[in-house]
Amino acid sequence: MMKLFFTISLLVFLTNCNNNNQLKQKTRSLEKSNDHTNFISDRQLQNQKFESYNFTTEKQWDSLNNRNKSQVFHKKGKVHPSTKTFGWHIYANGSSYKNYNFSMLWGLSYFSYTLEPETGNYKSIHQWKTTSLIDSAKAKGCKVFLSVSNFGGKNNATFLKNLKAQKTLIDSISSLLAFRSADGINIDFEGVSKEDKESYTNFIIEISKSLKQDNPNYKISLCLYAIDWNNVFDIQAIDPYIDFYTLMGYDYYGSFSKTTGPVTPFKTSQLFGNGLEASVDYYNDKGVDLSKLIIGLPYYGAEWYTNSPEIGAIVSEFKSHPRYHTIKDIYIDSLKTPVQFDKKSSSSYLIIEDSSKKYRQLFFEDATSLSIKYDWIKSNKIGGVGIWALGYDDGYTELWDLLNEKFSE
Repeated sequence: MMKLFFTISLLVFLTNCNNNNQLKQKTRSLEKSNDHTNFISDRQLQNQKFESYNFTTEKQWDSLNNRNKSQVFHKKGKVHPSTKTFGWHIYANGSSYKNYNFSMLWGLSYFSYTLEPETGNYKSIHQWKTTSLIDSAKAKGCKVFLSVSNFGGKNNATFLKNLKAQKTLIDSISSLLAFRSADGINIDFEGVSKEDKESYTNFIIEISKSLKQDNPNYKISLCLYAIDWNNVFDIQAIDPYIDFYTLMGYDYYGSFSKTTGPVTPFKTSQLFGNGLEASVDYYNDKGVDLSKLIIGLPYYGAEWYTNSPEIGAIVSEFKSHPRYHTIKDIYIDSLKTPVQFDKKSSSSYLIIEDSSKKYRQLFFEDATSLSIKYDWIKSNKIGGVGIWALGYDDGYTELWDLLNEKFSE
């Protein structure tokens, strides 16, 4: 009997070791996909770009963005109850929500409660208290969340070491959710260091417990990085307190990249490394139930200057993260640049040759690339799909039409 006990114990030990080794190998494989030394997400870039503006109305944001879009009309449809279609509305997008098809959204998150890390108060909540976005969404049965954002290792370390600031944040969030009869929060802390993992875990648990004590119907969601460089998500500990996860399935390549590549590569390739499939496998192995996972996909691209037209070329200089409507307006409709497609990464791209014989490469998602990824999400019974960010396609309907085609009742 004793011999049998030791044999079983040894088998369990070896199995656990094997699983841990496989997870570590996947982590190392993901980390090889790109250099993260100077990584910065599109979310953080947006925050840096607009945080200095002290606008108090959506009309001011519309003016800044030169928004003069006529109303577009969408195909009729309603999101299927088995799927969570989710999007983020950035405050700086002003009144772009007037062209949203709310019937095809399960939920949206207003971006964002910009955290003051020293105190837990907000630097700004922008138009959260006044925007008619929330009323329009609710009228169509779309759930409304408030994003809570904090960027950078220093800011996160400051906040996560301060329990008083955390209590202030929780009390403030509770009041703001009640004020708009909202449905919950979406936590987006980026750049958390491995040293702050335990504090981050404790904070997630505490804010979930506190808000659900205020209102048991509140849903708590958490943004996961495409690549968890510092292994900061203790899924086993936080999972009972999280209603759903939103994977930031983009920024595999961007302003920080030394070579050009897809914002969201799909399958692993020698040229572009790991992508979306590998990220989902990684979190699934850590314990994320795929039915609780919403995969965010980009409605923007990444554009670089290069000396070579071949994709994967060495970057001379990063140019910008153009939005989908800019890519359509300028590159495709005006300049008539032919759209090309990379099958391995399931990504669309453009090659533009300048007069000086230099090149620009622009990778982005369109109806062709998104269709493949949507089908994969459906076939793997993943919880849903997310959009970063709503309004990036303002004035065009094809991406809404695709959402309708793939996820309507």
